[in-house]
Amino acid sequence: MDSRPVVDTDILIDYLRGRGPGAGLLDQLGPRGYLVTAISAFELALGSSHGQDRRPVLALLDTSALGLSPAAGLRSGEILAALRAKGTAIDVRDALQAGICVEANRPLVSKNHRRFARIAELRLFGPETWD
Repeated sequence: MDSRPVVDTDILIDYLRGRGPGAGLLDQLGPRGYLVTAISAFELALGSSHGQDRRPVLALLDTSALGLSPAAGLRSGEILAALRAKGTAIDVRDALQAGICVEANRPLVSKNHRRFARIAELRLFGPETWD
């Protein structure tokens, strides 16, 4: 069974910077040992500068990617609506990331425990707790 985790954008950024709790995780997982989402691709493109060498980013994204299917979009909307009703809403991009993971039955590895821990159905790990 394929048990690869989805790595959140913050882990990818740590790796690109070569520092932070997530920096060594991708080396540990190997180039085909993790998944990314279309949301992370969007966030990396948004955060990179014009004229910046995009090859390192493209290399990170050269793995299996999970897109935003209609089912994942609905799940993301349900997650965000439930959190808003409780007064604990998260960013739309985080809700999309979580919805994709929940719908695909994939764990998410992220440093953002405070935000993602609000989502009961999400299997969440930190870079130091994934093995």
